[in-house]
Amino acid sequence: MDAMTRKPILPARDRRRLPGAIRFYSVFAYVTGVFLLLLVAEMVLKYVPWHDGYGYEVFANTQHGVQLVSADPVFVESAQGVNLSIGVLIVHGWLYVVYLIADFRLWTLLRWPLKNFILIALGGVVPFLSFIVEHFMSARARRDLADANRRAEEHDTAIAALRAQVAADAATAGSAAADGTGSDPGGAAPETAASDAAAREPR
Repeated sequence: MDAMTRKPILPARDRRRLPGAIRFYSVFAYVTGVFLLLLVAEMVLKYVPWHDGYGYEVFANTQHGVQLVSADPVFVESAQGVNLSIGVLIVHGWLYVVYLIADFRLWTLLRWPLKNFILIALGGVVPFLSFIVEHFMSARARRDLADANRRAEEHDTAIAALRAQVAADAATAGSAAADGTGSDPGGAAPETAASDAAAREPR
């Protein structure tokens, strides 16, 4: 594979952060999904004309506990207690913001394509989708993390082997240079070679 098309190795800092990022995303995927279902139920309860053309809103107070109040503005304004219908809407809105932060963090750490970010983001506004997306995306994130750790380990092993080979080659070259400085590689000293040549010369 060409070096330009290889998938880059994730930095060690990002690999250390990924397990926490995956857990953070998984938790808020489920919490946001649950509150989205509550919000859908609240909207059905409020906007479907169950009685006299009005739906119901849910209130909670210390006297009557949880009770249904007609969505007629007259009854809503006079109702006492906390409007749980509005509370669910507000809580889901803030949870979705945190859910998007978890989505963005996971997406940036894993260097995923933009379509993955959009798909995860849709999970927070489409009922039941967050549970399905979380199942597949968390599994993929764990696989990508395991692959990143494996590739990083292989890379570190290859670098260590290369450094060891370079050090061994340098040591061999240094030893050969040290051996060559003390004697002539040809074998015989100059004086001996000259004497032999003189002995072989015809008189």
